Amino acid sequence: MKLIIRITGGLALVAALGLAAPAGAQERSHITHNEETRIVDDNGSRRMEIRSRGTVEFNEAGDWVASVGAGGQLTIEERDGGSERRLEFRPGDGAPRVRYFVNGDERALDASGRAWAQRLVLHAVRESGLGADRRVARIRARSGVNGVLAEIGHIRSDVGRRMYYRALLAGGAMSNGEFARVMEDVGRRMGSDVETRLVLMEAVDRAGDGARVASVLRAAQGIDSDVETRLVLNRVTERHRLADAASRDAFFRAVGGMGSDVERRLVLTGAADERLADGPSREAFFRAVSEFDSDVERRIVLTRILDDASEATSIAAIASAGEMGSDVEKRIVLSQVPASQLRSGRVAAAYRRVAEAMRSDAERRLVMRRLNGNR
Repeated sequence: MKLIIRITGGLALVAALGLAAPAGAQERSHITHNEETRIVDDNGSRRMEIRSRGTVEFNEAGDWVASVGAGGQLTIEERDGGSERRLEFRPGDGAPRVRYFVNGDERALDASGRAWAQRLVLHAVRESGLGADRRVARIRARSGVNGVLAEIGHIRSDVGRRMYYRALLAGGAMSNGEFARVMEDVGRRMGSDVETRLVLMEAVDRAGDGARVASVLRAAQGIDSDVETRLVLNRVTERHRLADAASRDAFFRAVGGMGSDVERRLVLTGAADERLADGPSREAFFRAVSEFDSDVERRIVLTRILDDASEATSIAAIASAGEMGSDVEKRIVLSQVPASQLRSGRVAAAYRRVAEAMRSDAERRLVMRRLNGNR
């Protein structure tokens, strides 16, 4: 069977050869225009260049070109020390027409040249992630999940890694242990926060129980960007209830690792909307709220909670408001406590403790007037 990998519209190898640039790199560029792509990786001693145009199809192994569409071309060049080699694939009759050059002179493609060319073609296919679904399925059928992870270990581009991880997640059932190994590999191997987030959001959608959610969240703790972390955590609260201790602990540990109060607020308001401030998550939720430096951001979360809270959650929100430094922000939170709940002795007592501790006479009068009016 032939693996078809189409390089169309010049987008084919933009992600290919996404190598980590060595120290002192002189040039590293991926340029695409219309139906043409040019990729250069030059560290001063070794230069690799790929140019593609039109549609190119690779074989099942991904290490050779099976055909080139009309008007298409794939050229691979490597300069290493004083040696230069170039390989050209052009449209042919059935199979592509192949030309091989060494130091500018055309030669027959011998065993050494073929091995060199196969290595570079396979590298390009790996790094771009093209045909990942079929390659991952074939490797997994032969060597299992660990075999796919070993293949990902050869990939140096996070774009390519992401496509292989996603193909693995979509490729059939895994045991909890296999799923956890994949998530551990993602957290350890991926460097790009954006690419990591894309993998983890796919994993969130496919995680069916608390143990798997916890393994996704542990991987998310390695993301440096608070924005990307927030996107993953919001996806978790949209899809899962965090009904077990492991997933709750991992979720709020990830929240606690965030540096931005704005991003933390966006996560916690999303969690509040999913009623994660109630029930078994309540204690962990309010520990995360206590991490706020900004009274404004804390107030936004607390007022969102009070919109439709149980008595126990209202008391926890009132107590959290009492930790704020701003009497104005405290008053805004207390004003959101439902009047019906102020008839509860426990809620009223919590409310009174916060009100009486206010330094501002004006703010204290406002909140006490509301409490006295509900007697």
